[in-house]
Amino acid sequence: MISALTFAPVLAALLILLLPERWARRLALGGALASLVITGCLLGQFNPSGGLQFVEKAAWIPALHVDYFVGLDGTNALVLLLATILAPLAVLASPAQMPRSYYLLLSLQFTGLFGAFTALNFFHWFIFWEMALVPAFFLIKLFGHGEDRHRAALSFFLFTVLGSVAMLLGFLFLSNGGQESFDFIALADKAKSGALQPGGWVFIAVLAGLCVKVPLVPLHLWQAPAYAAAPVPVTMLLTGVMSKMGVYGFLRIIVPIFPQELRAHAETLMVLALVTILWGAFLALRQTQLKRLLAFSSLNHVAFCVFGVGVLGIATNAGTVDVQRLATQGIILQMFAHGITAAGLFYMAGLLEQRAGKDGLNDFGGLSAATPRLAIAFYLLAMGSLGLPFLAGFAAEFLIFASAFAVAPTLTVVATLGLLATAVFLLTALQRLFTGPTPEHVKFMPDLSLEESLLLVPVLALVFWVGLIPGRWLAFSAN
Repeated sequence: MISALTFAPVLAALLILLLPERWARRLALGGALASLVITGCLLGQFNPSGGLQFVEKAAWIPALHVDYFVGLDGTNALVLLLATILAPLAVLASPAQMPRSYYLLLSLQFTGLFGAFTALNFFHWFIFWEMALVPAFFLIKLFGHGEDRHRAALSFFLFTVLGSVAMLLGFLFLSNGGQESFDFIALADKAKSGALQPGGWVFIAVLAGLCVKVPLVPLHLWQAPAYAAAPVPVTMLLTGVMSKMGVYGFLRIIVPIFPQELRAHAETLMVLALVTILWGAFLALRQTQLKRLLAFSSLNHVAFCVFGVGVLGIATNAGTVDVQRLATQGIILQMFAHGITAAGLFYMAGLLEQRAGKDGLNDFGGLSAATPRLAIAFYLLAMGSLGLPFLAGFAAEFLIFASAFAVAPTLTVVATLGLLATAVFLLTALQRLFTGPTPEHVKFMPDLSLEESLLLVPVLALVFWVGLIPGRWLAFSAN
């Protein structure tokens, strides 16, 4: 079943190549919806305390201990659901006139994302990790906006490839050139028993690759240009899902396979995450372009997840099991909550740019009067991103901060400044966009259409559902 959901978009891509171009969008949507339906069926049978489930394993390259190995557990169940929810929304957010090649690349990217969240052997996982990168590069370069799209695509590609190379070299040394298993579960068991001694520089190499994908300062330079230049549906995937691949890598690789190294460097990692939180908020405060503001907002929010990973290292050292559980659940719920809200906000930023031909914060004003439905949806998503109680971000951030305060109170207090700065830049953006006098060029701007409203309905429903009943979603990460 996991293989079926992973490769359904590949089948759609093949059909896109073979059938008339007018079918491309519907085929891409069909492949994404098939993956979502299969994921829903799997999670409907998922046992939160049942450990690894729906396992598929077959020898692939026995001489190198490489297996095709997939499965679901509490670490990847919710992020896989996030990816399969956003995939069809990205297709629906794409303009109908996009060519066959666009939907082909989009479908291949879906498979890369789904595979990266379900693969449990490094070699197999690394293929999907790279498979998510290459289509994104071409989607930004070929279908992005502005002259900067070429530079943004190249910067995105170089940063992520260099990070991937570092991570690959680290794992090659960890597995003794393929003499030992690449299996994440087996490596975690060996690390737990003390039989695995990877070494500090191997840890740093793998850490660097993950920090690029998140990204963390100073490896974040590719992010804002790529988010601003990419087509809006691609940006929805970049911020909603691809940045979560890095955080997922921390939970799947760093925490279980490098426990001693994480313990030794946990406070350093928390400080790095804290710098990213504050620097991202500071950069967001300086922006006059809406998509760049949202890009730095994403930098700020995802860093909270890495802050929680540092908590796991300190909590492991202190033996505080409850803190570990709270931090892990907070990180996973934050990935899901931020993925939904950030994708929705970028979608609405794209709608504003499409309607007005501009995306500067000072190019709008008074939109509440001209487009009330759009204003309401934007406000709700912004409040969800802000972490307002009863909306998606609140429970996740509360769990992270509660667990962090138990082991690192000083750093946690400083990190709350990031929350304050987030409130300032998001509320300032709302004020500039939706209040005050309405400029002439937006007085007759059309409000949300029926199709646009229907796309936002599931996003807003999830924002409220996660916020009002977080326990139902936390259950997916219980084990």
